[in-house]
Amino acid sequence: MKHAAVAVATAVLALAAGALAPERVAVASPPVAIAKACGGSYVHAALSWGHKCLREGQFCKVAHDREYHRYGFHCHTGARLSRRATPNNGGSGCQPGYSPCLPRVADLNCADIPASKKPVRVTGSDPYRLDGDGDGIACEP
Repeated sequence: MKHAAVAVATAVLALAAGALAPERVAVASPPVAIAKACGGSYVHAALSWGHKCLREGQFCKVAHDREYHRYGFHCHTGARLSRRATPNNGGSGCQPGYSPCLPRVADLNCADIPASKKPVRVTGSDPYRLDGDGDGIACEP
């Protein structure tokens, strides 16, 4: 930093004395760190609302799921980041027969489902009895 100040002062003096043409004076600025330094299990992401450090299980913006895809994450159920898409195959926490994934719970009503997941497509049996008219679309507005 001290050398940069000396170089600037020398250029200003030379310019004032008429020894340099103004268009030939160039001052280099120090590099600015744009990205956050993310450590451990975090992944740096340049998202539309700023630079963020992401990791699995962190809260996320469901409406911006596509942006997370660039970094190998998905933002679906529960507005938490995961490293894989949430399949509706009856795996870990999904109740088979619904798309998008609905959690396995004792009972579920349309009022319990976030608006971002509605309407729900019934692709098999309907254990929660969400599709009252039997047309394959549940929790219709």
